[in-house]
Amino acid sequence: MFEVVGNMHMHTPYSDGEKYHKEIATDAIRAGLDFIIVTDHNVWVHGVEGYYETDEGRVLLLTGEEVHHTRRNPQASHFLAYGAEKELACYAPNPQGLIDATRAAGGYGFLAHPFELALPLIPEGSDLGWHDWDIDGFTGLEIWNYMSSFKSEVARVLSKMRIRQMTYRKLRLLRRVLHPERLIIGPEPETLALWDELLSQGKRIAAIGNSDAHGTPFGFGPIRREIYPYEFLFRAVNTHLILRDALNGDVAHDKALILAAIGQGNAFVGYDMAYPTRGFRFSGQSQGKGIMGDEIKLDAGATLQVLAPAKANIRMIRYGEVVAEAKGELNLTHIPIEPGAYRVECLIMYEGMERGWIYSNPIYLV
Repeated sequence: MFEVVGNMHMHTPYSDGEKYHKEIATDAIRAGLDFIIVTDHNVWVHGVEGYYETDEGRVLLLTGEEVHHTRRNPQASHFLAYGAEKELACYAPNPQGLIDATRAAGGYGFLAHPFELALPLIPEGSDLGWHDWDIDGFTGLEIWNYMSSFKSEVARVLSKMRIRQMTYRKLRLLRRVLHPERLIIGPEPETLALWDELLSQGKRIAAIGNSDAHGTPFGFGPIRREIYPYEFLFRAVNTHLILRDALNGDVAHDKALILAAIGQGNAFVGYDMAYPTRGFRFSGQSQGKGIMGDEIKLDAGATLQVLAPAKANIRMIRYGEVVAEAKGELNLTHIPIEPGAYRVECLIMYEGMERGWIYSNPIYLV
């Protein structure tokens, strides 16, 4: 098995981002990523995929699309499409039609930042979570979106402040902008609860985590700051894929491996800013071996094993219930007695408090 790290949600000037593909690829190389997928709003940019190289390394750049209905108010229910190889924005007014069209094209679709809080102090500050729930057939959920998490945490902080003057509220916001790592705690609890509920219904729902990088400038009086640089965000929340074959530099070969792992959920979400998450493993063994996203047979000898790259509070979860836990450990072993979808969460101390660190995709015991 081979681990690669990437980010799968970002924007260029083709929609509302600040940097073009080559510049973003350079930032990804500096951050140590192996691949990125650029997802401009309602446009599939053709002809830019491939390996980008600098003296510091190389990164595979692929393109997807973030689709939403531009006439919807608010413009919520954003959908990340990977591997469809075609423009999908024309399906945006019909969420189920969009999901069906993505699958028909051989692609994979994820609900972007499904739950978030409104933050009226900034542009695009309305609640852009998923609002159209009469749907089925999507591949998975973006369980952790760094910029969406920042937006929601700032909204929570400001809602507790008894400050009516807008100037002071903006000053408090600016303080948070300068130190986002003090705010980010983990995925939205509502998103994790939704994930567990869907899994309990027998659905295969894969999870990814991303940056949602735009490089947007922020201004307050004489102070100007980019919120947040692409490279900064590429060192934060990422998706780690476990591939069954190594990347070999051939774009078609490597793209197929990456998309297959995304679609199967052979992956985990890591908050790499808190501590590097490379090397995390969650595996199962019964009549055969399996990794995250796989199905294995439940029998008397079935075993689930977790290995963390640093000591953490590890908990194994089945349909929202903790079935096994190890505090301050590097590993956890559990012998399951019931079928179901088992996933893992690891929490770690960072910036003075316990925060979400690693969220695995499930292993399905049948």
